[in-house]
Amino acid sequence: MTLEEAIEWVESTLESKTGKQLTTSEKGILKAAWEDEPYSAVADSLYMSVGHIKDLASLFWKRLSDLLEEKVSKNNFRNLLLQRSATPTQFPREIAESDTYQTSDPKGNILIVDDLIENLHVLTEILSKQGYKVRSVTNGKMALKTVCNNPPDVILLDIKMPDIDGYQVCSTLKAEEETSDIPIIFLSALNEVFDKVKAFEVGGVDYITKPFQTEEVIARIQTHLTLQQQKRQLRQEIEQHQQTAEILYQSRALLASLLNSSRDGIAAMQAVRDMVNGEIEDFRYLLVNPVFAKILGKKRQELTSNSGQKKLLNQLIPGFFEKLVQVVETGEPLQQEFFFETDMKKKCYDLIAVKLGDGCSITVREMKDYGEAHSPNLPSNGSVKSKIFSN
Repeated sequence: MTLEEAIEWVESTLESKTGKQLTTSEKGILKAAWEDEPYSAVADSLYMSVGHIKDLASLFWKRLSDLLEEKVSKNNFRNLLLQRSATPTQFPREIAESDTYQTSDPKGNILIVDDLIENLHVLTEILSKQGYKVRSVTNGKMALKTVCNNPPDVILLDIKMPDIDGYQVCSTLKAEEETSDIPIIFLSALNEVFDKVKAFEVGGVDYITKPFQTEEVIARIQTHLTLQQQKRQLRQEIEQHQQTAEILYQSRALLASLLNSSRDGIAAMQAVRDMVNGEIEDFRYLLVNPVFAKILGKKRQELTSNSGQKKLLNQLIPGFFEKLVQVVETGEPLQQEFFFETDMKKKCYDLIAVKLGDGCSITVREMKDYGEAHSPNLPSNGSVKSKIFSN
């Protein structure tokens, strides 16, 4: 099995069971596991932080373990899939066919822990008839081992057992990160002393009393399965939001770096329209890089905090405001050369304005090889050339 085949297998399994596809970050996590690379390599390739990738990986391995009904981690992922490819009967579809209490599309994976065989038979019959996959063990030690190897969706846990009681089993599972989210419903007979406060303190979410009523058992299990599903969906949404936020942060950081290091003056402006007739009456700066502000002899904060730019634009180039309005309204870019006096020197600049949303972007570049002798009689701020270019 190759890396590509492993990713394809995981993606087809994920899509068949959840209707979702692998994200770019999840594919990177699988690649790192397959090739034994550190998560920092994934973070670098996706322009994300290592901490964020590790958080995504933790959620992803947990979700994959739930789907495959077997503990999956970065360390065992490759060996697990190689073993499965060598032994086709170990794939989930074949396992489902050989399981006594497995339906073709189980509603959930339930583990029952009770030392009384008759209780196991009653609950197994109730749940299997309703379409749940059921496993059962008769003591606490077996329960801990089974849960770690193959975490269920819900655990039905008896309070009184000979080796380790239900409270201890529950506390142990809740102390482990990989099993702490599994809902545990306690089982108790009506004539038993049942400490409900302690049951909830150690991490139980509910309890069912014996003798078992089918409707009650099904209702309580389905309630907590639904809650678990909602939690998973919420975690996935949070994961996607974090990934989007991280990409946005990296994009903004890259954009800021490019703007601040550019030798050209760059600015973006938003049109300010009249509330009644919708005509452009002014512009306001959305962003200004240091070079652009220096050319105008202003501070960036001074430009971006003030909306009244019409006068300043026309001082820079006569009629410049009207030309920018034309760029926004027609979508046709503007290219213009102009002289501007800065630091007691007359310099020539090349300006390009392009429509950007309901506004425009402006790029200004100093023409180093354009000597003053080219046009010695021009005023300190006047247009040399002005032309509109069609797209």
